[in-house]
Amino acid sequence: MAANLLIRNAHLPLAGREAASWSIRVADGRIAEVVPAEAGVPEVPAGTETLDAAGRSVLPAFADSHVHVPESGVELLRCDLTACESRDEVLAAVADYARTHPEEEWIIGRGWALPHFAERPPTREELDAVCGARPAYLANRDGHSAWVSTAALDRVAPELLRNPPPGGRVDRDADGTPNGLLHESAMQLVSDLIPPVGEDDLLRGLLEAQRRMFSYGVTSWQDAIVGPFVPTTDIYDVYRRAAADGGLRARVTGALWWPRDASGDTLAELVEQRRGCPSGSRFSCTAIKIMYDGVCETHTAALSRPYVGVTGAGTGLTFFDPADLARTVPEMDAAGFDLHFHAIGDRAVSECLDLVEEAHRANGPRDRRHQLAHLQIADDRSVARMAALDVIANVQPYWAQADPQMLDLTIPYLPGELAALQYRFRTLEDAGVRVAFGSDWPVSTPDPMDWIHVAVNRAHPGEPDAPLFAPEEAMSLRSALRAATAGSAHALRRDHEGGTLAQGARADVVILDRRLDETVLGEISRTRVDLTLVDGEPVWAR
Repeated sequence: MAANLLIRNAHLPLAGREAASWSIRVADGRIAEVVPAEAGVPEVPAGTETLDAAGRSVLPAFADSHVHVPESGVELLRCDLTACESRDEVLAAVADYARTHPEEEWIIGRGWALPHFAERPPTREELDAVCGARPAYLANRDGHSAWVSTAALDRVAPELLRNPPPGGRVDRDADGTPNGLLHESAMQLVSDLIPPVGEDDLLRGLLEAQRRMFSYGVTSWQDAIVGPFVPTTDIYDVYRRAAADGGLRARVTGALWWPRDASGDTLAELVEQRRGCPSGSRFSCTAIKIMYDGVCETHTAALSRPYVGVTGAGTGLTFFDPADLARTVPEMDAAGFDLHFHAIGDRAVSECLDLVEEAHRANGPRDRRHQLAHLQIADDRSVARMAALDVIANVQPYWAQADPQMLDLTIPYLPGELAALQYRFRTLEDAGVRVAFGSDWPVSTPDPMDWIHVAVNRAHPGEPDAPLFAPEEAMSLRSALRAATAGSAHALRRDHEGGTLAQGARADVVILDRRLDETVLGEISRTRVDLTLVDGEPVWAR
């Protein structure tokens, strides 16, 4: 199939007006025209191929505004625990991996879920029993905690375990011995000891994950950490290599990591990295990632009021002194970067908005794409400030469900007034805040139809009787589709290329397996992608 293409008999859920069906003409990899069927079939140059959509829904390809793609691909090649549904399944999977990979010095993996260990936290002794004398490092699904074996802890200097870095926590047994759970920056006590992932393995991971993304109709994304956070996120050179040799077909925006120990030279170094992958190329670095707080499940998200019933948690953590960032954020803004804040707790959201407001005040108006990622808890004042400052709500809609992580590990520990302010997608949209959808894969599914299902239904996909979570915050199907296409493309600074089927846009297109307006809302997650096009050329077909 060539880049000159005519798609006929298409249903367009995001068309500006109703029509029985549409024709989309692609010329030289771009959308040349989109016309309703009643206007007749467009004339096409010789050699143009024709594709009959047969009434199926056709959309601009999806964009993921917050994801970790090479890291996810590497995890697919390691001890992948994401499919495990219980403590026993996790331990069986680790044991099987250890048995079938005797040559590996370390057992490294990811994907165990905190709710599967709600009754009793994981212990180093359990890992020792299945890994033997080999060190093991297993990050959980959200990437904010790690479960490690005794052999791994033995490699850490005792003084460092007694005094973990700022923003980190080492869980301990009653006698004070580390029990094998490390949180936030304390994870690096062990992760820094893991042999680095080779560039060839990172490249394999990137290409494997790109295939997975294409199968879900995602052709552009924002890689939310590009830099030395953990070994699998130092991916700047890998993306550049894949872009140079043609292996990278997707359009990727990198968010360069802002380290917690940033020096006076850090910004200049990031400017130089941005220069090495110019805007408009397959891989460009127009953003800076600032991880401001933790997560609610480990009581490290920054709240305005103390956690309930958690000794020593207080109001959570922030990983930066706001006064330090108040000096450096305006400099990042003046350098033209978009700021991508990890902000989960309501205090984190408010303090990050203070920083954005200071950047506006210092530097005056410009085309900014500053964004708050995750945005779990936001009060009315913060929502209004986001609208006024044109800050993008970079949300992960799959998390807005009444699952065990929410019901058992989050709501019981939040002050009641904060528990009611979670994942306010409809409120954000009604206030005029731009909404962009992302997955945070490998934390959760990269399939946009699952995100859209939860955004519209506020319930877990595939479970008709699943409890609803704050159903008043449900979005319309059209709004959710726009957030996963045009909204995310805007967050990526790729809206001049995609997120739309408008004339002149890149022909990044998905054809679904059904007509969405004839699909019951409770069955949206069953939708599959039949064909994914990049520049009008197929990159995946079911």
